[in-house]
This record gives sequence, C-alpha cells and structure tokens, in this order.
Amino acid sequence: MSAALPQLAALPEWTDLRQKSGLDPLGMQAASINLYQRLVPGISNVTLRIRYYGFYAWLCRTYAERIGDTGLETSKQTVRRAEALLALVAANAVNEDGNGGVAGVLWAGRRLGEHGEGLIDFRPDTDPGGAGTPYLKQAWGAYGAAYASQLYEAGVFGEADQHEIPVPAPGLGDVLADGFAEAIGPLADVFFAFAQEGRVSKTDLAALRPVLPSGIGESTAEREAYQRLLFAAFEDPTPSDIARQRSLRLALRLTGAIDSEASADALRWACYAGATPSGQPIAHLGDELEAHRWRWWAYQAGDLGRIAFEALLKWLLDTVESHTTGIEPGRAVAEAVDALDAAGAGWPRTWRQLVAALPTAANSQSRAERRSERALSEAVLDAGRSEERADVASARAAIELLAVLHQRCAPSRALLAAELGGEGIDGAAFRSLASELAFLDARQDAPLDQTQVQLMRERVLDRHLWVAMQKLRHQGDYTFLLEADDGKIRVRAKDGPVLTNPRLGNALTFLRDIHLLGPSGLTELGRELAAAT
Repeated sequence: MSAALPQLAALPEWTDLRQKSGLDPLGMQAASINLYQRLVPGISNVTLRIRYYGFYAWLCRTYAERIGDTGLETSKQTVRRAEALLALVAANAVNEDGNGGVAGVLWAGRRLGEHGEGLIDFRPDTDPGGAGTPYLKQAWGAYGAAYASQLYEAGVFGEADQHEIPVPAPGLGDVLADGFAEAIGPLADVFFAFAQEGRVSKTDLAALRPVLPSGIGESTAEREAYQRLLFAAFEDPTPSDIARQRSLRLALRLTGAIDSEASADALRWACYAGATPSGQPIAHLGDELEAHRWRWWAYQAGDLGRIAFEALLKWLLDTVESHTTGIEPGRAVAEAVDALDAAGAGWPRTWRQLVAALPTAANSQSRAERRSERALSEAVLDAGRSEERADVASARAAIELLAVLHQRCAPSRALLAAELGGEGIDGAAFRSLASELAFLDARQDAPLDQTQVQLMRERVLDRHLWVAMQKLRHQGDYTFLLEADDGKIRVRAKDGPVLTNPRLGNALTFLRDIHLLGPSGLTELGRELAAAT
C-alpha cells in the first residue's frame, strides 16, 4: 500500500457532509463480523426474543388465510399494527419481569402515559401518512429492520412463487406458527382482531399479556418448536443450521463447566482459553465441539488483535491533536512512537525478543496475571473513545497484547488465516490479525523502534486514510478521523477500541426464553440437553 496521503477535496462551508463515527476505522472489523455471522446464523444482534420467530410465522400465515391480499402495502400495515399492539401490551405490563426486547415499547409507554379513557387508536402511529408519532420509523417495523433476514436464514420463512409477501415455510415455519397459536389459544383470534381494528382498551391489553415474549411455557409444543429451530432438530439441516446448533451446544456445555450464570463475555473467554475462569481445563467436549470451540478461539483472537490496532490509532490521534495547526505525518508517527518510551517500558531491541520476553499466561483470561490476554485487553480498552488523551499504559498494552498474541497464535496460524480470511473477505480491502501477524513476521529482527514506526505509519495512519477514502468513494460516508491538508494532518474526530458483539448475548437470551438457562446457569432442561449432546 502506498504511503502517500489521499488528497481530500476542499469542501465549501455549505456542504452537508454525512459525518460518521469512524466505524471500523482500520477495516479490521469485517473479518470478525464475517466469522461470527457464520458461527451463529439465524440470530442477529437485533433479534432480541425468540418468540418473535413464532409470532411472525403465525401472523403471516393468519394474514394469508384471512386476508390474502398479495399487495405489499396491505401486508406491511398488518405487520406494523401487530407490532405496535404487542408493544402496547408490553408497556401496559411494565411492572412484570422478562418482557424486555419488545420493539416499540418506548413509544407505547408514551402513548399509554398520554392516554385518558376509552380506546387507544394506534392507527395514526402505524399506517402510512398517519398524523401520529410512528411507533418505529422503519417501513416494515421490527420485522424488516431486525427479524426478516434471520427468519429466512433460519428457514422459518420461504419464498412464494406468486407474490413477495412473507410466508412461513412448509415444515419448520408451520410448526412455529402452530406452536405459537396453540400456546396463546383463543387470544390468537382476539389479538389479530385488535391488530386489524387498530384500536384497543387498557383492559384488553391486560388480557393479552400471555402473548408477550416471556409467555413461553416450559412444557409446551411451542417451546419444543423453538428448541428444534435453534438446535437444528429437523430434516435436512443446512450447514448454517449446523453451525448455529454447535455454537448453542457449546454454550450449554461451557455454561455447565463454568457453573454460574451464563454471559457472552464468559463464553468468549472460555472458548479462547479452553478453561473456566479459574483456569480449570474444559474437557470432554468431543471432537466436533472442540473443533467448533477453536473457531470461536479464532474469533476472539482476531477481536483482541483488532482492538490493539484501534488503541494505537487512538494514541496517534491523541498525538496529532496536540498540534492544533497540523503536523507532518512522519513527525506525528515518530512522536507517537517516542512517547511509548520502549526503554522505559523495559522492552528489548527487536520484535522477536519482545515476543520471547512476554511468555504467554498460564490462564489467558486471568486478571491476576498482569500480561494475560484479558488483563492486557482491558488495559487496551481503557484507551476509550473519549476526547481525553489515553494513558501511555493503554498504548503500551496494545503493543504487548500484539506480542503475546504473536506467540499464542504461532501453533494455529493456519486456522487463524482460514477463519479470519474466509469466504466473503476481500484481502485487499480488509485486514485481520492474520494479515498483521504476517506483517510482523517479516520485521521480527529489525530494531524495535523501526518496527513500531512502520506499524504505526503503514498499518495505522495510512491504513485509516485508505479505508476512509474507500468509504467516501463507494458509500458516500465521511469517516475520516484525520484530514490531510498541505502535507500536514489534523484530527477531525476521535475514536477508540471497542469489542465487536458476536450475537452470543442474544443467543443466551433465546436459551433463557426456552427454559434452558436460568439465573444460576443450566436448568434441568438445559442439563438434559447438554448431556444428550
């Protein structure tokens, strides 16, 4: 990649730039996102409750049976009114636990707070051209914004030959629709009627509480249907179904080993360390789940490497910001590297020696071991995304974390490259820990300060400007954190390291929804399923 700075056109004062927050400023998040999408397909970071899968399957089938209009606008109106009604039911049951994750509930709370006596008419808030305040701005509501893609991905919805409106797929889709309808019984007809009417009383809302996401019964066909969906317990599962199943099986097994309430953070560290938080190795996963755990190891390693680079970017931004009139790029890099003070940090002469001097921790997720991956990553995240200058300790931790990862990943570099550079990743446009370790491989015996200068210039400064330019050219998004003018650079905005969210939190919520996880970890149903796998 050329070290030349992109030439930014001078922008007139009246130009309305679409300034973004610098999302993925080094082009390294794509590798992590691509991997976790392959590890947990059918669930996303905005699909918040599993019962929506059955709700939409039932709603769209009922619409087809009772209305049958293949016009998109009529179908869209039905979806929007049903979602808004569900939000009103949830807001009316605000004091009940377990009903988070309902789309539009903030709008519904305001509507209920403003409402007096009589019927609540929510049509102005759902229908096109309505005079009210939209319950959600998205045209197809939460269905279009969050659930539709995952319903198709998971095989709940299928394509119809004669129209474009959503329909449940024969088999799995119908099973979920049947389970939801059976679970709420006569309220199915009541709910659909109120949704079509677009008006409802508070008394009616109270009667509809069993429809809420927390209403999945422990011994019901509905719960079993969701379990079949999540764990691919149906005919002809796809590779995506199998990947989701293995991730959820792994979550159950690791939760059982940890023997406490499950969390996304605990699971990602357990996968990376292959151990419980105390360092006890996790055994007896079997070849299939152990191989899948290593895929999650690659995800976590890649995410750790990425935040190290984003922390170095923050360090460079802090350095440049101290020069209000701008600074030459080479001088900015030199100042940022000098401020790291390698001698003061006790680092040796070369990258190879630094890697050897930082032995990998016995328990990589231990906070007690100062140079464990967890301790270093938490120091890196202290760099933050704020306007304040990061402490030198966070920037040094970024360098040390890369060195520790260089050593830890040595036996598994082929796996790392395969998973982080997998299908769908353009190696020219995106970078990952795998590509950056290869960069460091070629510079292991050069003087450490020279390696740091090359790292900061080529893989941080030039890389950010190149990535931002591509976004401007191809997407129209202005994500430059640094801007160049007359051979100098100035800070335009600040950003810092942040971990990606690999859908595990929502996956765990789904497992709680179907009574496999509870406040203390595995439930009896969860233990039975974990033992069976």
